[in-house]
Amino acid sequence: MKNLLWLTPIVLSSSLILPACDKGRENPAPISQSSPSTTATKMSDSELEKAIRAKLESDEAIKQANLSVSADVNDNKATLSGTVVSQDLRNKAIDLAKSAQPGLTIEDKIDVKPAA
Repeated sequence: MKNLLWLTPIVLSSSLILPACDKGRENPAPISQSSPSTTATKMSDSELEKAIRAKLESDEAIKQANLSVSADVNDNKATLSGTVVSQDLRNKAIDLAKSAQPGLTIEDKIDVKPAA
């Protein structure tokens, strides 16, 4: 029995130390998952509108159409409205707006009225 007495402090200290080694696993760091509606830093509505306008203004014909943009980052949705002279310009405006943010849904309120 005296030979096993030296083992007692080792067993007791192990029972106190080893559970502490598992503490990191109880509350692991949150895993960030990239989804269409989330970004590293969430944009505000006005920042998303500015990003869309910047994309639209990169094309001179669309820039001259002066389309209106409104955005809702919570729904990852934007509305384009105004008038363009062709269906091609309408499609291009929608594609450019979609490229401003992954997964962005565009509500199209753009009218096509060919130049007279």
